[in-house]
Amino acid sequence: MSYSRMAVRGVQTAEGWYVKAKPTGEPYPPDSGLAPKFLDAGVTTLPGALRYATSVYGSKPCLATRQLLERERTEKNGKTFEKLRLGEYRWKTYSEVQQMAVDVGLGVRVRGLQPLDRVVVFAETRAEWLVAAMGCLQHRITVVTLYTTLTDAGVAHGISETEVPLVFTTCDLLPRVTRILSQCPKVKTVVVMEDQLEGVGDVSKFPKDVGLVPFKDLIADTKSVDISTPVPEADDTAIIMYTSGSTGTPKGVELSHSNILASVIAYSVQMNVGPEDRYLSFLPLAHIMELASETALISLGATILYSSPLTLTSTSPKVMKGTNGDAKVAKPTVMNAVPLVLDRIIKGVSQKVEQQGWIKSLIFNEAVKYKFWLEYIPFTSYFLNMFIFRRVQEELGGYLKRLVVGGAPLSPQTHETMRAIFDVSIQVGYGSTETSSCISGMDEDDVSTGHTGGPNLGVIMKLIDWEEGNYRVSDKPNPRGEIVVGGPVVGKGYFKLPEENKASFYEENGMRWFRTGDIGEMNSCGSLKIIDRKKDLVKLKHGEYVSLGNAESKLKTLSNVENICVFADSTKDKTVAVVVPSAERLWKVASSVGIDNESVSMEELCRDDRVKESILKELQIHGKKCGLNRWEVPAAVYLTLEPWTPDTGLVTAALKLRRKQLSLHYENTVHNMYSRLD
Repeated sequence: MSYSRMAVRGVQTAEGWYVKAKPTGEPYPPDSGLAPKFLDAGVTTLPGALRYATSVYGSKPCLATRQLLERERTEKNGKTFEKLRLGEYRWKTYSEVQQMAVDVGLGVRVRGLQPLDRVVVFAETRAEWLVAAMGCLQHRITVVTLYTTLTDAGVAHGISETEVPLVFTTCDLLPRVTRILSQCPKVKTVVVMEDQLEGVGDVSKFPKDVGLVPFKDLIADTKSVDISTPVPEADDTAIIMYTSGSTGTPKGVELSHSNILASVIAYSVQMNVGPEDRYLSFLPLAHIMELASETALISLGATILYSSPLTLTSTSPKVMKGTNGDAKVAKPTVMNAVPLVLDRIIKGVSQKVEQQGWIKSLIFNEAVKYKFWLEYIPFTSYFLNMFIFRRVQEELGGYLKRLVVGGAPLSPQTHETMRAIFDVSIQVGYGSTETSSCISGMDEDDVSTGHTGGPNLGVIMKLIDWEEGNYRVSDKPNPRGEIVVGGPVVGKGYFKLPEENKASFYEENGMRWFRTGDIGEMNSCGSLKIIDRKKDLVKLKHGEYVSLGNAESKLKTLSNVENICVFADSTKDKTVAVVVPSAERLWKVASSVGIDNESVSMEELCRDDRVKESILKELQIHGKKCGLNRWEVPAAVYLTLEPWTPDTGLVTAALKLRRKQLSLHYENTVHNMYSRLD
């Protein structure tokens, strides 16, 4: 059986199990955002969207980059740390950005690339990233994107598999590119986006048989170049976006212009954004959510200011003392975020408040707890924001109106806490690279939590039975099953992986569909709740099902937890967990159990049974508060300070757990925990 819902924001009619858009007699419903504007302007490609925006907002600020004034480097325990002194933002207008994109396209063509060739962009999020992509796309050159957090092997795989002759990178990533060039014989040119202080950096080890071109040189002296610009087609492969590879080698997802523009249009419907808005960009542009969002924001006339998670706030690790964080300077009205970033912001705020004493901490926490209900009392919200939350809100600029959250499930606790502290509208969305980041999204005025809204414009969603997991569309009170998505947002497939394509994509009645592997529940309001993932579901000894991902997302909101992986053995009736504790709070836990000896190392604290027992009890209490069943809450924990980074292979480039690798890495540890429970 299956349960289907097709939604267009506006009037809907129900026909049995279906919800369809009511016919309006127009090509698009009246609330279709950019759709009618794109139709009138003939926009069918990503560079077409930039040209449209330039024609409307030509002299308006488009992309802004913050000045880098000074860099300090220090060595500690064999590692290099740096602090940055930053100045004001400098911006380029829409017309200037369009001209830069034209120059990039010509500069690439001068170096021998032809329409339908490919280039790799391996760089952190910055203005030049977007300009480089748009410039190449104007000439029908496909852009291959790679996360900067991929391992060297993953980067080499993406470059080699796509057989690109040219790679865009940055000064800080050039040493990594240099190391892997011997594995990528097709690469003939590397274009380096310069550092403001150090240019292209040290090139002494760069191979002589590969051309190295500074970005500024690429776009210089192209006015006299006589090369015709081909017309990209809507069905061209615009982007080959490599996913982070939670189960193994990264996979390239092929997305056409029309796929991404369908997502851009859906975004414009969901978001109340216009030319007066400022957007702070710090998530990876190599992630489809960010790329589609920025294309939509440009089409809507907003100004994009670039940042980094390492310089986002005044307490971010790379911000020099006395320098304000990017958000405080940029004063954004709109931001995208992932739950991990929000959890870190909340933990940072909580730690600062605790340092001010228990009275202020109590007042702050009670205000957070009851703010939603107190807002119904006139002037109460103004009072709370002005006298309790104002300083915290100023860390993100003080003008933030809305947050769009995606990439992973957002816990109701994090949702409510962020909304209370920062007084923002939070819209949680759900999507995947394979669906151009677009499946469902919350409306701006929706104050409920724990779901991801209804299907986006043009998306058709259905739930199908998953008998093995005991999820059926006939379940009461709400239908449940695997989420399958159809519509123009569904990508062309995985690059050079025909068997994977057969398993995940299919055609039906002229429409392309994608099997997400996620388990969803559709409530009576037509909103989707992600309740499980097929790969994360484990059946315990007595038949209880445990969703490992669901348990982890809720337990991770505990302030003492930096990261956590829950393990379940189908021959047992309990779960166990490996926890990376918050280093700053570990001493507080130690003190609470009577350990005051400062000579004790962090590693010794992790091995101490009293510390482990204390954190286990906190996890169990917190898990029950979050609605976890007793078999979902770990019965034993192991504490480790070992970093879970893409370099260690334990998490993906998007910082999602690589469950298979973690299971192998902690195999003996998990076995020992279960042995003690028996």
